[in-house]
Amino acid sequence: MTLSRTLSAIAMTGAAALLLAACSGAEAPPPADRDFGTPKVGEVAPGVLDGVTLTYAGPGGIFQEGQDEAIWQPFAKESGATMQMDAFDSGKLKAMVDGGNVSWDLVDTSQVDSARGCGTLYEKIDRSLIDTSEIPEGTITDECMIPNVMYGFVIAYNTEAFGDNPPKSAADFFDTEKFPGKRTVPQTTYVDPQNLEFPLLADGVDMDNLKPEHIDQAIAKYDSLGDDMIAWSTGAQAQQQLESGEAVMGYVWSGRGYGAAEAGAPIAPVWDEWLVAIDSTAIPKGVKDPEASHAAINYFLGAKQQAGMTELNSMSPVNVNADPQVDDTLAEWLASTRFETGHVPDFDFWVENYDAMAKAWATWVTGA
Repeated sequence: MTLSRTLSAIAMTGAAALLLAACSGAEAPPPADRDFGTPKVGEVAPGVLDGVTLTYAGPGGIFQEGQDEAIWQPFAKESGATMQMDAFDSGKLKAMVDGGNVSWDLVDTSQVDSARGCGTLYEKIDRSLIDTSEIPEGTITDECMIPNVMYGFVIAYNTEAFGDNPPKSAADFFDTEKFPGKRTVPQTTYVDPQNLEFPLLADGVDMDNLKPEHIDQAIAKYDSLGDDMIAWSTGAQAQQQLESGEAVMGYVWSGRGYGAAEAGAPIAPVWDEWLVAIDSTAIPKGVKDPEASHAAINYFLGAKQQAGMTELNSMSPVNVNADPQVDDTLAEWLASTRFETGHVPDFDFWVENYDAMAKAWATWVTGA
């Protein structure tokens, strides 16, 4: 066989192998000789991910745009990786995992979701690959998550409506005689544990001793507002209701209260009694390059990165050393600076009783 025919045969064999790999969805394994070094929060070995493409699936909008600009693009520049953005959808994730074709490398999801899907939809985090020394204590709530962002479920109230006698507690929110006016409460298609723990706080329930019957009690507490209750199903709707004055008070995400205040509405938060909310950063089960995903999370947690994110999207950082430079209005709404006074939900209880919680909530929201 001549040299040219030998080379042609080799080329054809290689092409066939590549075609077979493409058809089967197979990918080349990550290089075995990469050196990520000892993880230090906010750092990544220069060029260690040259040629690697990672996809982050999040909630979209200004939230994800701020993370991309402040964190993911600097990470790409330092690590050599190409970072892509996508919109997270739990159904799409399940289809990927079930089909063995996972194209996401990192996702932003809820604490309940990462806990319920830990080991089935999400990989357990290898703590040896991530420096968690600057994460606020108590914000890691299951084996498959690292905190993504912090915010609060808070009472937002109209300062002109209540003057020198503003509401200060969950009980005040439900006291329509002392604090008259319409309240807006969440009626989202999904349920966050904070939605149910808030009315239980108002009733003086021992939050360290929750029971399944407290689910119905929480919903009954909302119903006790009667004609003074209006509902929001999206954050934008909650913000609009506060801005317009349709509601003099609302139980809302802190970011939406801030949005109303930033727009000029006379809206202030109540930090005396509020519920902590943390999104989960999670790695999908069957991810193609787990080491790269861990390296990205380790960089994501850096104080500089977290501060930059807050300055761009107004969400609170999850690094205790982050020092975002923000104006007085945003400073008033940052949950991270009040973390020690916040109430952290009992996620073990709500995960165990998720089906009952979700069913009761859906029945109430839909009126079925």
